Amino acid sequence: MKGNLLMTLALVLGVSFGAFSQDKEGFTNEDLTKYATVMKWADDTKKQMGKDVGTWVKESEGLSGTKYKELSAANKKGTLEEAEATEEEMTIFKGILDKTETAKAEFKETYTTKIKEEIGAGLYNRLRKELKADAELKSRYDAIYAGLAEETEETSEDSDTSGGN
Repeated sequence: MKGNLLMTLALVLGVSFGAFSQDKEGFTNEDLTKYATVMKWADDTKKQMGKDVGTWVKESEGLSGTKYKELSAANKKGTLEEAEATEEEMTIFKGILDKTETAKAEFKETYTTKIKEEIGAGLYNRLRKELKADAELKSRYDAIYAGLAEETEETSEDSDTSGGN
């Protein structure tokens, strides 16, 4: 009886430990590619949003890049009302802030949708956690992400060079 109990306990612990090990190491390259594809999209979109803000500032009449940075810093500190700016500068700045907030909200909505539809919330959460804890998994992910970035660069270069013919 005692032997059966120990055998059962060992079996249960072994299965539990095996399941844990499989979960920890069970991410396929396909899982990592799904995750990396969405993260690459997110990084590219964030970069583009930054470029868009720069364009909006450049295209605005009456607000210099320096003044925008100054007002942006004051806004982050919560001292925008105290900033020395003309009414026109403040109006332009607030317009750019509104566009930025709209872009961020659209980004967040699309990002959430992509996670749910392209990765799955469960896989996303497990991978996100494990990428912080597992250096080998992070290394595999980084290689896949770098490959996606390389593909994007090559595609971009191809479209840049083919347009001139």
